[in-house]
Amino acid sequence: MPWCPKCKNEYVDGVKTCVDCGCDLVGSLEEMEKEGLIFGTQEEMEELLSFLSCNGIKSGELRFDETEDLYELFVSPEEKGRASRYSGIFQKEKNLREKKKAINNNSFEDMQEELAETEEEAEEEAVEAAPAGPVYEAASQKAENFKSGAYTLLGAGIVGMLLLICLLAGVLPIQLNGSTKYLTGGVMGALFLVFIVMGVLSLKSSRQFEGKAKEESALKEELRRWCDENITAEAVDASIPDLPDAEEARYFRRTERIRAMISENFLNLEAGYLENFVDEIYPQFFGEDGQ
Repeated sequence: MPWCPKCKNEYVDGVKTCVDCGCDLVGSLEEMEKEGLIFGTQEEMEELLSFLSCNGIKSGELRFDETEDLYELFVSPEEKGRASRYSGIFQKEKNLREKKKAINNNSFEDMQEELAETEEEAEEEAVEAAPAGPVYEAASQKAENFKSGAYTLLGAGIVGMLLLICLLAGVLPIQLNGSTKYLTGGVMGALFLVFIVMGVLSLKSSRQFEGKAKEESALKEELRRWCDENITAEAVDASIPDLPDAEEARYFRRTERIRAMISENFLNLEAGYLENFVDEIYPQFFGEDGQ
């Protein structure tokens, strides 16, 4: 049954537009879950939709609003935040191109100042648009952390247990009598035993991550060989439509493209691992300054 995405009214089959608002009806409730992002002309919205799609936002959809006589871009709620930020970058870059075209008709000095400000804003927008996820931690680092924690827990547990035995045996110059002696011994003994058990478990986890670290090292070598043979800076830039002039924006567009190229050939790579790897090899292709 068709539904109105604005009024949330259900219609019988055959009805194409909402009688209340004039919007085109959608075929399912799933389509209604998408949220409006921005209005504009058909040409503007199609250009923005293409830009968002190139940046990994796949839920975009254009709908015509007869009441406003405009097109509206819809995206899923999960991608709306990123889509909004990339929409800002798109507008900044569009304004930048328009200002560059107008240089011949305006004062060169004034336009240079405006261009510098626009590029600065585009760089800030690009930084904000970067996906904010948990920082990736290599398996080797996790193994080292678990091993360090294991030694600390085992040391504290064993030393504590020895001191407790000495205390209960009367070796230490501290006297506990009656129920206090047994209560203290029971509580402290249980605590130190927990330390020892946690230490053993942490040591076991560290060995597991050491094995995973070897696998990651082998995978990284394989990825590096593949990138050396199949990726060049020229090929990456050539595959990105409308490569921006702002260096920060270039960095994010390039790294996204490299991640996509690698993912096409190496399936099921962890997102954090892939992002960390691309950050490592980026200077190899574009240098420290990104040129």
